[in-house]
Amino acid sequence: MVHSPAPAHPHSRVDPTPPRILRRRIANRDDITSIETTFSPDDLRTGATFYDALAAAAAEHPDKNAIVTIEPPDFLVPARVVTYRELIGSIERAASLFHDRAGDSPSVVAVMLPMLPEGLVAIWGAATSGIAVPLNPFLELSSLVRIMNDARCTTLVTVRGTVDEKCGGDVEAILEAVPTLQSVFFVDGPDGPHDLLTAMDSYAGSGLTFDRDLDPHRDAVLMPTGGTTGTPKLVRMSQFGQLTVTWNVGALMGPRPDGVVAHGMPNFHCGGSVSLGLRALLYGQTLLTMTSEGYRNRAVVEKFWDIARHYRVTSLLATPTTAQALLSLPGGSRKDHCIEDFHVGGSAVPTELVRAFHERFGIWLRENWGMTEVHGTVTGHLNDGSAPRIGSAGTPLPFCQVRAIELDDEGRFVRQCPPGERGTLVIGGPIVSQGYLNEELNKDFFVVGMPDGKAWANTGDLGTVDEDGYVWVSGRAKDLIIRGGHNIDPSEIEYALDRHPAVHLVAAVGRPDAAKGELPVAFVQLEEGATVEPGELLAFCREHVQERAATPVEVIVLDQLPLTPVGKLAKPVLRMLATEREVHAQVRAVLPDSVAYEVRVDNTGLRPLVVVDLSDEDGEALEGARVLRERLAHYEFDSDVRVGG
Repeated sequence: MVHSPAPAHPHSRVDPTPPRILRRRIANRDDITSIETTFSPDDLRTGATFYDALAAAAAEHPDKNAIVTIEPPDFLVPARVVTYRELIGSIERAASLFHDRAGDSPSVVAVMLPMLPEGLVAIWGAATSGIAVPLNPFLELSSLVRIMNDARCTTLVTVRGTVDEKCGGDVEAILEAVPTLQSVFFVDGPDGPHDLLTAMDSYAGSGLTFDRDLDPHRDAVLMPTGGTTGTPKLVRMSQFGQLTVTWNVGALMGPRPDGVVAHGMPNFHCGGSVSLGLRALLYGQTLLTMTSEGYRNRAVVEKFWDIARHYRVTSLLATPTTAQALLSLPGGSRKDHCIEDFHVGGSAVPTELVRAFHERFGIWLRENWGMTEVHGTVTGHLNDGSAPRIGSAGTPLPFCQVRAIELDDEGRFVRQCPPGERGTLVIGGPIVSQGYLNEELNKDFFVVGMPDGKAWANTGDLGTVDEDGYVWVSGRAKDLIIRGGHNIDPSEIEYALDRHPAVHLVAAVGRPDAAKGELPVAFVQLEEGATVEPGELLAFCREHVQERAATPVEVIVLDQLPLTPVGKLAKPVLRMLATEREVHAQVRAVLPDSVAYEVRVDNTGLRPLVVVDLSDEDGEALEGARVLRERLAHYEFDSDVRVGG
């Protein structure tokens, strides 16, 4: 069972007694003002680095459960329990191992693991010895190799199943593909040179065996951000930035020392490793890891309320998709749980979902908003017991600033938008990262010409800030569909189609068009058991989409809309699919059916590239290739038509 000290009132405030963390529940805007005027970010917590902060928590309650992991079939019996004493000892051993294995090179550790305790240990150990690079195991091997080469990784920590899947278990192939890589360790391997725990055991009882870099502002984590296609960008994250956001999230989502935090988001995402993992342990709480798959495990979602009751879960962070799945389950009520804070992020939360969730469970879903480039969560709805301002993303947290501004065509500041006027949302404050490892990408990230002369991050989101400081996100600027110079907000299409009784999920994106630049198309996933023709859905759009130019030219029904590993609709995947469909149509319009071909879309560069490979076994493709090149040259992507044998 999870260790549970005597319960405290959820809004109690504990006076700080060094070296303990300041536990303060942010309940209103005055609390934020008080914190910002009284403290610096470093004053709020013990320790300027991950190691110092976690060591302080371990010194305060060494035998308390830090991480409890559950696995099927019996979720009510912990599969793993790690105490704070064991956690800090494992971080010390991992850091010493990673430092030594790097040799004369800076230690850079790629961590490609499911949601296992070793994943967090490896990330924080790697950041202590040098730099951690959390990797998404669902990425293609080519993207993983590219990330490790870009980061100059010296160590890879993973599981055998992932390596088997990516390259048939050939460790030497990975070492050859990444020349800087010195070691590959498995957390589930037998004793041997690649077994992580065996290698770590040789440092048992030694503490840290090297002089660590104490600068909290240096690069400590290179966090990939982006979808599962192409190669994600690497964000330069500092320990200062993560710890500042972590304290904010704890103050927002519950700082009580007996808190139990449900952990269902992946650790290669800042939602899992920062807002949940680091947050819970910074405050000396218990992190309840909901299986190695998190909420991707359907069984853990189905048994969620039993789990929450048994382990006395007090807070969690999830996506709206997860919240909707929980609402659809039987067996939960407002009387049988201890959850005080349920925050949702990643996409806008439907009003109906917020109200229905509260009516059934007595829990308000509180939307928050942020991005990896600013170390995670920036805004949230303060929990004073009342309803959130439904539809908004909340108010900026301590030491975070959000503005809606007008930018010129070069991305330069023009003016700040008055309350209620939509503009590009930008974020300022000490939580803004140093940008991307690839410095070419920073010109679109940092806003040029802000009046205070400081670094502000362009979120790529459109929205407003109202008179009370609440942030309203209306969509991503890059999600805008630009039809012949006419800006179309995809949410208008999505809102209309979502009202059709047969539609479960919907996403609207722009399909490339030679004449108009883009045309709107909609992808839908139907309710289970529902059947409807695309033509009927298109007619429904014509009736319910208010703006004629926004009416989609096509509605495409898929068995399942793609989601990112954290549950967001993967619009980059859908944009790629829309592009592929358009190129296929152009190929078929030009070439005879006898010519075989392949279409590939590469989104790893600054502009998308479409490559069409044509077979020319019978000499029929050459003239068609010339015409196809001329057609594709009119699209707003780069293209290459190749003719082979």
